[in-house]
Formats: sequence, structure tokens, C-alpha cells
Amino acid sequence: MPINKLAAEDFDFFRDFLDALPIQCFVKDAEGNALLMNKACEDALGVCFSAVKGEKIKQHFPQDQWLRFLQRDLLVFEAHQTMAYEETYFSAKYGQNRVGYVVKNPLYDEQGRPQFIIGSTIDITEQKQLQQQVDNELEMLKLQVADAPLKAVLEQFTRSFEATFPGTMCSILLLDELGLHLKHGVAPSLPAEYCAAIDGTAIGLGVGSCGTAAYTGQATIVADIATDPLWQDYAGLALSYGLASCWSIPIVSTKGRILGTFANYHAHPCSPQPAELQAIKRAAYLVSLAIEHDRAEKQLAEDQKILQETAQHTQTILDNMADGVITIGVDGLIDSFNASASRIFGFQLEEVLGKNVSMLMPEPHASHHDAYLRHYLDTGEQRVIGLPRELEGRRKNGSLFPMRLSVSKTIRAGQAMFIGLVSDITQEYQRTQEIHRLAFYDSLTGLPNRRLLLDRIKKAMIASARSGHYGAVMFLDLDHFKQLNDTHGHDVGDVLLQQVSARLLSCVRESDSVARLGGDEFVILLETLSLHEAEAANQAKVVATKILETLGQPYCLCGIEHLSTPSIGIVLFMAEHMPMEELLKKADVAMYQAKAAGRNTACFFDPEMQAVAAIQADLEKSLHDALTRESFFLEYQMQLDGAGRIVGVEALLRWQHPTLGKVLPEVFIPMAEETGAIVLLGQWVLKQACQQLSVWAQYPQSATWILAVNVSGLQVAHPNFVDMVTAVLRETGANPVLLRMELTESTLQKDVEEVIDKMNELSALGVSFSLDHFGSGYSSLLYLKRLPLSQLKIDSSFVRGLHLDPSDATIAQAVISLGHGFGLSVIAEGVECVEQRDMLASMGCNTFQGHLFGHPMPAAQLIQYVEG
Repeated sequence: MPINKLAAEDFDFFRDFLDALPIQCFVKDAEGNALLMNKACEDALGVCFSAVKGEKIKQHFPQDQWLRFLQRDLLVFEAHQTMAYEETYFSAKYGQNRVGYVVKNPLYDEQGRPQFIIGSTIDITEQKQLQQQVDNELEMLKLQVADAPLKAVLEQFTRSFEATFPGTMCSILLLDELGLHLKHGVAPSLPAEYCAAIDGTAIGLGVGSCGTAAYTGQATIVADIATDPLWQDYAGLALSYGLASCWSIPIVSTKGRILGTFANYHAHPCSPQPAELQAIKRAAYLVSLAIEHDRAEKQLAEDQKILQETAQHTQTILDNMADGVITIGVDGLIDSFNASASRIFGFQLEEVLGKNVSMLMPEPHASHHDAYLRHYLDTGEQRVIGLPRELEGRRKNGSLFPMRLSVSKTIRAGQAMFIGLVSDITQEYQRTQEIHRLAFYDSLTGLPNRRLLLDRIKKAMIASARSGHYGAVMFLDLDHFKQLNDTHGHDVGDVLLQQVSARLLSCVRESDSVARLGGDEFVILLETLSLHEAEAANQAKVVATKILETLGQPYCLCGIEHLSTPSIGIVLFMAEHMPMEELLKKADVAMYQAKAAGRNTACFFDPEMQAVAAIQADLEKSLHDALTRESFFLEYQMQLDGAGRIVGVEALLRWQHPTLGKVLPEVFIPMAEETGAIVLLGQWVLKQACQQLSVWAQYPQSATWILAVNVSGLQVAHPNFVDMVTAVLRETGANPVLLRMELTESTLQKDVEEVIDKMNELSALGVSFSLDHFGSGYSSLLYLKRLPLSQLKIDSSFVRGLHLDPSDATIAQAVISLGHGFGLSVIAEGVECVEQRDMLASMGCNTFQGHLFGHPMPAAQLIQYVEG
């Protein structure tokens, strides 16, 4: 229906609809008379439609623009199709030309004669300016790469900037070496007389826009030079050259030093639009890079000249030294390298001169050498700064060798220098290693002997006293070994001992020790077991079981197939509660108990400990049946924000054993992980928790709670982990956004890339992640910035002594600061008193969890608690 035939109510609706659009919409007749304009169009033209309805609006545009509009209209009618193009037009709203993306659609009457043009205009000025600015910046960077002179780089950049923002006159002023006066840099469109008049002006408050910006380090925007007090002493000068406004941005180096100013002048009073101000700041940043690049190149050229002269002076002296001599600057770069150093490391002089000394070091020294140099510089010593020490060097071919190094510091031409004396001690080291091997290792098996074993047990006891972890000693001998020697000879027996040694090493961790005392007697030292005695006993039992199975497999001894079984005695230790010899003696007694029990078995020395191990075995057996008997259940503990509002809960797994009662998680969770049952158990926990999450979603007081669920590293490592979580969410209908999975740092110890991929997949669904027990591990900092985390959880061990131990407070503050630095929220667990809560709140901790706010409780009781 033609516009002029619309019903009144239809037209009102149509008009309201068009006015709601942010796009300029208009209708013209074939002669260019305005028939309809929406509010966006009125705003752009600065006119009310009722005032120009039915008239041509050419008085609102420059004549050349209006004629171009009419010409475009004729082309649209002739084309008989919709046309789209970019158009420059004057906008009263902005008081300047704008660029619009125009779409025009022609309409014809029943005889095919042109009747109306229906059009729209989208303002793309900022997009065009941004694209042009990016192109300008790219050209500037290309000039820098091509080592163009700084003035040429800055002049081209300012001209391009002025072309992007018509009416702008750019100026770049540079601070002198003392940082007190502004010197002329480039200003291609400003009057040369004006630039000469302000050249060398001292910076300060009230010294125009640029002098003030350079002095304060802040953007100084002056919309009207004639009235602004900052220009009181300079307004007459500026106005005499037709300069009415000045927006100045300080040019700041990457180290925060003011380098100069980047200013935009205009011939009329005006203030920058947000996009213009952002563009000026971007320009000032790029100009700072160009200035720094130029200065760095000049400094580099000067440094290279000094380096070459100094190297030539010292090399003749150094080449006559017997030891390897290397001189190094405070920047870690090799300044000289004598002939002996070339022979030791395999590098020629030209291959190392000016290179970083880390190329001669293996890790971790290569990565840390800058820290070593800073330490030396901070000591204040002027002669010897390190006694000779032995460490490894790295040759050109990549091989490592032992060397003796002593480092001295000296001053030359006012600059600190380091002198390293290097001796290759490969032969000396080999002799020492052989002496050490004969003294501390068994010559047949290569295992530690009794002397080294006792030393390791002593250190393990000391470590146990510090950490509170249990350790264990296993005494093992081979059943009927004498019979093998008597039947087939000692050579065959020796082969068996060697193969047993290899199998024992495969059964323990790298941190554990396997030693041979003599004959067929072996001792295994297990360190850093559980903090709990019963769990430690179970861990030792698991290792013993593995040894029994591994050593029970057939051997091939010089073509003879042989079966051999061990008898194992086990004794736990904590700290230094008994002498080392007594510890070995008790393990020996327990071993004879194993023989008395029929051989090919393991026994604990303490009868009570043996009973505990039996209970652990029963628990391990019943663990697999607990899920079907519904012996597991969940309890929930509240998580509150700083205002005391419940923002979430943590699901905590509990086990009610039919005969033993409630079993602690620290007992059955490790067993579940060791037996692999943790995967099925974790799936059950997740499903129960998500079902509860769906129930809570129906009630206003709990609809927004975030539910935290602990996830084991073995669960995450399972190939179907992501599919399992997705299936549980789909089956229960739980909102993924309200599900938070708590991972421990140990989860990141293996296959971290795979873990990150799985976390990203689940994050895409809305699931969030928290890093539990943060600060108690050692690997999280390596990957923290890469993990899709939303929260860090401060370990309760730091919260417990927060108001008593300054070290705990320092660690808690560090975790909070680190978390916020990465944009993460921080929650503290184990909050038990008001003092702890208040201290954490003052540090910026976001969320709190602990007995102060409530013990873990069943879901129904939790709802009653909240409602009551």
C-alpha cells in the first residue's frame, strides 16, 4: 500500500516502529521531496520532519552533496533494483561530515513510473576511521622495520592521522635529556612560526595543554584556548595563528618515562568524541614505540662499537691463560673467551662473543643465570664473589661435563665485569665417582649398600619429623636361595640377584630406595607415605603385594627357568622414635614372621599394625560393593560471601560402613584411587549432586547456588570424562552454569595439555572450575594463566593458623592477590572463628567456608537451616 494511503492507526504504528530503529530511515518521492523520516534521521540532520515534510531538504547539505544525492536517486530508478554504497554527508548532530552506508530501494506506480525511494543510512564513520588508523599504524611499523629516520616516521604518521581526522593539526613535541623542556618534533600542518615560538618551552602546570600534559603525565584536553586558564599566558599566541582548541596526550615509554606529547589542534573550539580520544591515545602509544626503537638502535650501535674495542684489547691476554677464562658483562653477554675456554667448550671465539653465557650452561642454571648475576651485584663485594664450586657445563655438541668454576667481579671503565675461571675436571670427577660407587653401592647389583641405606634412612626420619608423614622399611629375602646356589652354583645365583634387583626397582617410586645388604637380603625404604598411620600401612601393603606378584613371576637364569618367591617384613616409622639399627632389626623379625607364615607373604612387625592392615584389606574389598548397597551419601557445606549470603555449597562424600560405622574420606578416597574405583564413585557423586542441583533450582532461596563437586585426577584422566559429565547434566537437567568442579594441583602433574583441553570443552558448556588446596602444591603457577579457572581455594592449613602465624597470613594474602591478578575469585576453606574470617575479608577474600558458618549437613537439613 502506498505510504500516503496508509490508515492512520497503521501509520502511527509504522512511524513508532521506524523511530525505534537506530538506523536512519527515509522516504522520498521521485523529485527528492521528503515524505518520511524517522527520529534517527531527524537527529542526524538536526531538523524536525514536520518542518520539511513534502519539501526538498537540500538546504541542510552542501550543494555538491545534494546534487550527488539526486544523481544517485536517478541511478537507482534506472537500475530498477536496490543499490547500496558508501556516502559522505554533513551531519548537524556532529557538526561535520560523516560516512554512511546507504541502501536505496526504488518503487514505481502501476504504469512503471518512478514514485518513491525508500532508503536507510548506517553511520560507519568510526569504523572507517578505525580501519584507516590501523592502516596508518601498519605503515608506521613498516617504516621502523626499514630503519627509516625517526623524523620521517613521525611526519608520515602525523600526516596520515590528519587525513583520517579532517580538520586536525597534529604536533609531536619531545622532552630534552633533562626532562625539563619541550623541543619541536614534527607538526606538518601547524604554522612554522608558531612551532618556533613554543620550541624549548619549560614544562609545568598552566603551560598550555602540552606543557601541562608533560608535567603531570595526564591527558590535558582544552576545548577552548581562549577561555581555559591553562592557556592564560599562551592564548594570544595560539589565537593569532587560528588555533582554537588543543587536546594533548603525554607520550610515555614502556618503563613509564615521559618522552614528549602528541597534540591535536583545531581551528574552532571543540571537544573530542570518545572514538577520537581513544585514537589519540593509541597514536601516542605508537609514537612512544617509535621513539624508543630509535633510541635503542642508536644505543645498540654505540654499545657494539665499545664492545668490539674492549674485546680486542682483552683477548690477547686471556688467550695466554692455562685455564678457561670467560669475561661477562652485567647483562650476561660474553665479552671475551680465551683459547682454553674454546678447547673446553668446543666453541670458537666468533661463535660466543656477544652471546648470552647461558649457552654454556645446562638447565636450570641457564634459565636462572640473570638472577645469579643480580645476586652478585647486590653483594657489594669488589673482588672474589664466589668460592670455587663444581657444576656441569655444556659443550657445543650438547654433551655435559663436570667443571670447577670460580667467579670474580671487577670494575672496568666504570662498569662491573665478571671473570669466570673454568677447569675441566672430567677425569677427577670420574675417579671420585668410582671411589663413591665402591664405598656406597653393591658391586653386583649396583644398588645402594648398607652404608648408603643407613644414611638414607636417617634422612628419611628427619624428613618425617618435619612433614609428619610416615615412612616404611621392608626387609626382604628370597625363599630357598641357598638351595639354588648349591644346585646350580653361585654364578646362577648372582644372575637371580641382578634380575630381582631390576624387578624391585620397577615396583617402587623414584623417591624410594632399594638396597642390598648382602647375600639374598634386600631392604626397601618407602618415604612420604600418608599422614595417617592406618593409611600408611595400607600403602606399604600395596607395594608389598606388588613386589610379591612381580618377584613371583618365572626367571630365566642362564637358560634355566626358575621360580623364586620372597618373604617380606614391614615396619612403619615416624620421625626418629627408634634407632636405625633397631628399625632394621624389627623389619628383619617381621620378615621371619612372614617365613613362619608359609613364605611368599608379607607381615608387619607390630601385631596391631597387622590387624589394621587386615581391616584395610576388608575396607578395600567392601568398597566395590558400597555403591550397590547405597552406603555412600552426600552432605553439603555452605559457602558465604562477605555480606553473609549463601552463594554456594560444596558436596562432600560420606561412607557409612555396615560394621565399622562412618569411614573417613581420607581413608577410603586413597583406596578408591589405588583400586580404580574412584572413576565409578566420582560419577555417582556427580550424578547425585546434579540431581540435588535440579531440585534446588525450583526454590527461590537456592535457585542461584553454585554447587562445588570435588573431582579426582584419575576421573579427569579417564578418556570418557567429558562425555560422562555431559551425559549426567543432560540426564539430570542441571544447569551447567551452577556446577563448579574443584580440581587439586596433583591433577596437573601429568598430561596437563589433555586436562586443559577437557576443561575448555566443559567450560564451553558453562561449567566452571576451582583450584582446590591452592598453595600446598608446586605446579599450579606454571599453568595458572592457561587454565579456564574461575576460582582459587586457599588451603585450610593456611587458614588454621592465619591469626597466629604471620607466615600463614603472608601466604593467604599472596594467594588472594595472585587470584585477583588473574581475574579469579578466591574462597577460603576451614574458617572456624571470626578472627580468621575478618582477616581474610580485610585481605580481599571473596567467599568463605567452614564450621564458623555451619557443619556439613544433608540437603533437607540444609534447606531447613536456611529457612529457619
